[in-house]
Amino acid sequence: MVAAASVLWGTMGINAQFLYNQGLTASHIVFWKLAFGFLIILLWLLTHDRQLLKISKQGLLFTFIMGLYCQAGYNYFVFSAIEKTSVSTATVLLYTFPIFVILMSRVFFREALTPIKIGALLLCTLGAVLTVTEGRLDSLEINGYGVGLGLLSGFTFAVSTLGTKALASRINRWTLSLYFFGFGALCSIPFSPPLSIFEINPGPLVWLGLFLQGLLPTALGYGLYIMAFSLGIEASRAGILATLEIIVAVGASALLFGESLWGIKLLGVICVFVSVVIIQPDKPTLLWLRKKPQKLT
Repeated sequence: MVAAASVLWGTMGINAQFLYNQGLTASHIVFWKLAFGFLIILLWLLTHDRQLLKISKQGLLFTFIMGLYCQAGYNYFVFSAIEKTSVSTATVLLYTFPIFVILMSRVFFREALTPIKIGALLLCTLGAVLTVTEGRLDSLEINGYGVGLGLLSGFTFAVSTLGTKALASRINRWTLSLYFFGFGALCSIPFSPPLSIFEINPGPLVWLGLFLQGLLPTALGYGLYIMAFSLGIEASRAGILATLEIIVAVGASALLFGESLWGIKLLGVICVFVSVVIIQPDKPTLLWLRKKPQKLT
């Protein structure tokens, strides 16, 4: 489920690049991305299961906090980090989130910190840096404020992962997603005014692009991510598996925009892929693999 969610998240950057080429900026995209995600899920629930629209007062409070901090806040930190530094710097800082996830899941969920997890964490972090920078650290634009924003984007994504895990066993995934995105859209209005998009006279392709942002990485992507937690996946494993997104994004860029996928960048992709492979087996699988084959009689 996490791998499938990561594939959908990988479409976000490609679609965003298309929207940027149409004259949109980050402040135009954030609100409509979350709003379309909210509307898609709302229409689905209205036509298929209206009972899932109900949520307790406690659930409403928790989803408001998650929408404010982990949806509106996350998007603000990501796009502000890009503005204050560069795309490559902001991306590297965002991909610190598996570190935060593993450390916090150890504290709050008592998840084991195994050698496999540590190895996978080191590989995926190294892979993200190599993939984004292609080994040229001079491509990173460092300043204290921008770095702080980038680290906050990674931290808020990590908190989103842990909060989702805590709520997924109590609230249906589509109910969670609905209120996450609804509150996230409302809380993003101060830095992403919804009416500002009409200043550039958006055409049908722009609205299609915004709709796809709300459908693929938002409604479907997060729906699958939450489903994984409802099935009991560890937050630390989910954090590392989510880095598969960078492979999808890089591969799509190579296919659609002709970007190079060789040398250091390919080595980074391989590191991320290996980290995803070695973190996959759960405890029952590992126990099965360790069993000695029985002789046939």
